[in-house]
Amino acid sequence: MIIPTGYLSLKARVRHYNFMGKHKNIVAKLRRERRLTQQQLADMAGLQQSHISKIEKYNDGTTIRVFQQIASALGVKLSDLFDDDRAPQELALIEAFRALPPDRQRGWLDMARLVRAENLLERDADSENERHPVP
Repeated sequence: MIIPTGYLSLKARVRHYNFMGKHKNIVAKLRRERRLTQQQLADMAGLQQSHISKIEKYNDGTTIRVFQQIASALGVKLSDLFDDDRAPQELALIEAFRALPPDRQRGWLDMARLVRAENLLERDADSENERHPVP
């Protein structure tokens, strides 16, 4: 994910409630999955180990630029540092989708739209039956 330079030059701050999500700290989780120490991640991202420690403790005030450096060092998109509420099945679907060529992706999207439309129709029918039960 590329962030426009103008956006990075802003003194934008990420608050801890945007960063935490439902699960434990995502940076720490990703770092541990890669079997990295805080120092190793800091070296890879061009940061101090103390900065990584503060981020992993939900410290406020980290810039988007620093999160971009960390995401790059971990080999993930910036948005992956903030979205961790997906089930493993959803993550597997996303990975499989991304591996497909564009024409196959369009087919998957068409299928998903059809399934979604069917679910909406079923929900609407159920709702209608609840409002007007058949005697």
